[in-house]
Amino acid sequence: MPACLSFFPCVVAVAVLVSGNLLAQGKQASAQIMPSSPFVIQSLGKGTATLDAPWQFHTGDDPAWAAPAFDSLSWEQLSASQSWGKQGHARLTGFAWYRREIALTSAPGVHRFSLLVPHIDDAYEIYWNGSLVGWNGKLDAHPVWYASQAPQTFELGEVRRGVLAFRVWKAPLLSDDSGEAGGFQSAPLIGSPEAIQSAKAELDYQWLRSRQFLFGENLLCALVAFLSLLLWTRNTARWPLFWMAGFALVPPANLLLLDAHIQWPYVLTMGAAQVLSSMRDVSLWFLLLWLLALRENRAISRLTRILACICIANGVLDGLLVTVSWKAQWIGPIRTADAASALLYTLLEAFPFPLALVGYALFYRKQFDSTRWVVAIAVFLDEMIIVFRNAVKQDRQFTKWPIASRIDSPLFTVCGSAISLYTLAELSLLIAVVYAVYLSVRDDQRLQDKLEQETVELILEGERIRHYAEHDGLTGLWNHRIIVERLRQELDRSRQDGMPLSVILVDIDHFKKINDTFGHPVGDLVLKELSGIFMSCLRAHDWGGRYGGEEFLFILPGCRMEDALARAEELRQAVQSAHIVDGDTGLKVTASFGVASDFNSNCESEAVIRVVDTALYRAKNNGRNCVVAAQINMPLCES
Repeated sequence: MPACLSFFPCVVAVAVLVSGNLLAQGKQASAQIMPSSPFVIQSLGKGTATLDAPWQFHTGDDPAWAAPAFDSLSWEQLSASQSWGKQGHARLTGFAWYRREIALTSAPGVHRFSLLVPHIDDAYEIYWNGSLVGWNGKLDAHPVWYASQAPQTFELGEVRRGVLAFRVWKAPLLSDDSGEAGGFQSAPLIGSPEAIQSAKAELDYQWLRSRQFLFGENLLCALVAFLSLLLWTRNTARWPLFWMAGFALVPPANLLLLDAHIQWPYVLTMGAAQVLSSMRDVSLWFLLLWLLALRENRAISRLTRILACICIANGVLDGLLVTVSWKAQWIGPIRTADAASALLYTLLEAFPFPLALVGYALFYRKQFDSTRWVVAIAVFLDEMIIVFRNAVKQDRQFTKWPIASRIDSPLFTVCGSAISLYTLAELSLLIAVVYAVYLSVRDDQRLQDKLEQETVELILEGERIRHYAEHDGLTGLWNHRIIVERLRQELDRSRQDGMPLSVILVDIDHFKKINDTFGHPVGDLVLKELSGIFMSCLRAHDWGGRYGGEEFLFILPGCRMEDALARAEELRQAVQSAHIVDGDTGLKVTASFGVASDFNSNCESEAVIRVVDTALYRAKNNGRNCVVAAQINMPLCES
């Protein structure tokens, strides 16, 4: 081969090598000074644009990455339409950054722009051309993030070209986390402030619409809890109402903590939710004791109280684990303890014990009404679903069981609201328990009403018996025993208080002749008519009774002799003027009165009666139909 020809391939090779080197250097230079091609949005007017183009993504954290001049060409690209966990970064926690250059051209009349971020796990900061323009949560030494995030809007100002950067922090994973979350859950939107607000309102509406059934169910729970607690305060012996309130109150409380778009710190809301869930389980246990008629079994009741304490303690421990879960250096022990707590929950709270109560009741109670059967079946289905959900979700970031991500998938939708198997089971259990508690309270109320009615009847019967034991059956006045006892009491009170006391003894004149002439029924009529006359003339605090036969004894507290004589004369005239009619028979009756007063301090009731009876005897000897006062110096009352 000629020398020139042999030299030519060498020259070509050298030329190609040099040109390739120069070309590579040119590309490197252009990469250092040229950013990646911007995401261009032209003629942005009243609507919004979705920033769904690939974003530059890098794990770690460096504040310099917010600068627009920073070279991020070497970063990988991820979509903003789904989380980084579904794009090759499963189980990634801690910090990561998104960057994207944006170029905007606006339509006439649009001068300012805003940003809408639907949802980012877990906390984030937004930088526009190196300046912090917004954040959700806190990314300092003690991170703060929220269990429920509403779409957030941020002002970008009038700048039409720049670099938009997101600094994102994902909390450490717990034992039941899938590991597929983190970062963007859906792409952000950009547009005019008015358009962004409209888009946010639309997202809020869709969120509310998708949860109509959930909100309705929890509103029903809250109403049931309120009414149960209100009824329990009226009768604290009805413990099913108290446990019904505790059982129904937890779902709406958890909804407010975890799914109401209220920005409460995640560690506090989740910690409180763990304790509330344990309280719901305990309430269900005690409800089953009452509804399945097991509370009378002392061994089961004692075991329930012990396990309830363990359950609450486990819930508190689980809540405390959540409150420190953000510390990456503790995540290993926390995951282990969380898994152990979840296992204890599954073995204790969800599976064996509620089903053991149901099984015991079914086995030992031969007669089981339909309501209790419904409760037993609802508890069984609900607890089995809970056990299955917890089992398949534990360590699902490692097991990768497909059913773990589909266990809460909706079976169907109603007016945009997703209805899952777990939701149906919870609602069925609530309805069954509420109905059973209603029937239990109703039956208890009926039994209580019956007992109260029987108690009232017994009281009335007792009052009737006491009335017959203390009153004269014919006249309705106090009988002999009671009127003598009242005299003794009034004498004691008169001596203690120094108050005067007078006694009147009355005898119907010629009463035996009335009985012999007109018969005993007419005599009874005379006694009843005169008793009514006597009582109408006495004061409210005077005492009147039938002493025996046709004799009546009246006790006048606070009356001296002159007043007692005047009262006796009033009674005598009332008897004399009375016209007693029995059919065609008219009777005129008179009565004699003996009055005694101003007794000595040592006078007893028997002595007083002898004194006033002596005065009555004198009235009869004086011609009857008159009033005679007892002599004060009679020997019966002398010291």
